[in-house]
Amino acid sequence: MAHITQPFRLASLPKISSLNNYATQPSYLQVANTLTPSANTITIGISASSISQYTINPTPKLIYNLPIPSTNVATACTVAELNDGEELWCFALLANNKVSTLNVLKKQAPTTDASILNAAADTEKEPLKLVMDDKVVNIKVLSSPQRIIVILESGLIQTYDYELKLLHSLDISYKNVRFVEYFKSTLDNEDYMLVLCDLEDKKACYKIFKMPNASTNTPISELNSIILEEFSVQESKIIYQFGKIYRLSGNKVYVYNLPHLQLSHSVELPFVNIEDLTSLQPVSTNRVLFTNGNKIMLLDLLHNALLYERELTNVKTFQVLRTAVIRGNLEDNNTTIAVGVATKHGPNPISSLEIVTVDVGTGSLKDSLGKGFLVEDNANLQTLQPLLNEDYDEETTHETPDFDAIIEELKTKSSSTKSFDQIFKKRLNLKNDYYTESDRHINNPNFISSVLEIIFSSYKKDYPETLTYLLTHPLFPASRTVDLLSRLKSNPRLFKQAIVTCPNLPLKELLQELFTVLNEELSVDLSLRILQDFTKEEVKRGIKQMSKVDMNTFIDFMTNETQDFEDRNKSKAQLFLLLSLVIESVGLFGLEPEQLNKLATYIDSQVAWVDQTIELLHILEINCSNTRKWKSKGASSKSGHEDDQEKAIPLYSLEYLGN
Repeated sequence: MAHITQPFRLASLPKISSLNNYATQPSYLQVANTLTPSANTITIGISASSISQYTINPTPKLIYNLPIPSTNVATACTVAELNDGEELWCFALLANNKVSTLNVLKKQAPTTDASILNAAADTEKEPLKLVMDDKVVNIKVLSSPQRIIVILESGLIQTYDYELKLLHSLDISYKNVRFVEYFKSTLDNEDYMLVLCDLEDKKACYKIFKMPNASTNTPISELNSIILEEFSVQESKIIYQFGKIYRLSGNKVYVYNLPHLQLSHSVELPFVNIEDLTSLQPVSTNRVLFTNGNKIMLLDLLHNALLYERELTNVKTFQVLRTAVIRGNLEDNNTTIAVGVATKHGPNPISSLEIVTVDVGTGSLKDSLGKGFLVEDNANLQTLQPLLNEDYDEETTHETPDFDAIIEELKTKSSSTKSFDQIFKKRLNLKNDYYTESDRHINNPNFISSVLEIIFSSYKKDYPETLTYLLTHPLFPASRTVDLLSRLKSNPRLFKQAIVTCPNLPLKELLQELFTVLNEELSVDLSLRILQDFTKEEVKRGIKQMSKVDMNTFIDFMTNETQDFEDRNKSKAQLFLLLSLVIESVGLFGLEPEQLNKLATYIDSQVAWVDQTIELLHILEINCSNTRKWKSKGASSKSGHEDDQEKAIPLYSLEYLGN
């Protein structure tokens, strides 16, 4: 299930004004492109400070630090692993916004704990340095052939060897290079590079290049060039992901298909606050990590869904710098990491590098149900029409309800549950107590959310029957499910209704109720709902994230069986599965001795019951086998024995008495 964890600190940034100015932070922090979901080291170019390498586990720590002058800005940074256990660091510095240099350093790769501790002591030599003609915007290191591809802002693409000897230079004829990305074609398995340059009048130049080939010894070559209208690279945030380009402009994301950069579709994000800073980074197929102010969001741009959102109340802004992109289509593990920068509130803001763990989900439609953010083009949404007429002989028409007017009328009648239900049922033409398919024509989630707002603000205990209908509606807003079970706990009928039918119930609340509720029937409903809506890994993770787990109620529920409770007997296999997940999450050492004794006694009784059942089954099989043998033998001699039995034991006899 899609999830974003609370960020944890990698390192605090130096107290330099440029690094703590959240408007310019991303351009002053260059994260090397070696980030993977399993990576344990991160290399970052921190302007006016150093090129630093950190380890993530078991505790974030600085393991290598290469100081740079305070007047230098890091404009590009990358790291490549060499075959001899070394790393090749390539980074570009811009001094006083005038002189740009390309720097190359070989050092030992931190593969073990010992090498991590001694990494700084292994190499003390100065990096190779080369003055460039213009600002470096991107660096790419190739292992075969051993080449360093450098892209300058002026439009020069230069190829060097590892000793910074110039091998080839190509002028793309356009300046203001703003975006560079590399990708591998699935058709010919060749490596390509795309470049976007800013032009005047909101135009851009898009070019594709074929990367150098070791087997043919060919240099980098241009393949295609396109001029784009209404495409301002400087005013957009652009990312690449699995053959697609995503461009964020304002509150709209434009999706383009490669290699011809054809516009596929656009997605409007209605929740974006234009005044807050935004960032966009890819995480998985059709999914991106988006930040707006201090909110981190996981978006599915194929199904237009907000999969998960986390607000960081302790910081003013959070911006994602780089992510480890994965396919995200597995059932068990779809977890990756992201590196970002957070800035706290206050007149003297302090910034820090943060690590975020993201579960991107499976990318299926199931993950996006009830989480869509479609924008309404007009206030009146058309109601769904039946496919077939119910009368067959007379056309029936459905008028579009005036949802705004209904909301206003419900507000005036909120003092009485009876009048509230009458208005709701009458204005929406509900004829069969809400529960038939013909009455399920409300397809406006905003209307449902407004009705729920009126109900929860006007009633505290005795709720109108309308709430029962809304709890069964598939468009029940996910935002209204937070604290829903605790709100309805005083009303047993609605509480059970919510557990059984309400969509998008949070796992945290279901688990909380499972470990506290004392009703056996509700415990079974909660157990089945948890196993139905969430995977095993999600359940175990949810239990581990609970601050305190009281096992007494759940163990009593599992061990104290009621023989006449039919639903429990039918669901025994699922209950055993949930019990195993709970024990695996909490651990046997997390249980009290009394709880362990109860579980041991219960398991022994179940094993004894199984043994007894198996023994009875064997007896039945033997009896059935003997019966079949007796019948087969008896059938062959049945006719011969019938005459003898009639003579030996006659049914009756007749005697005649003479005179």
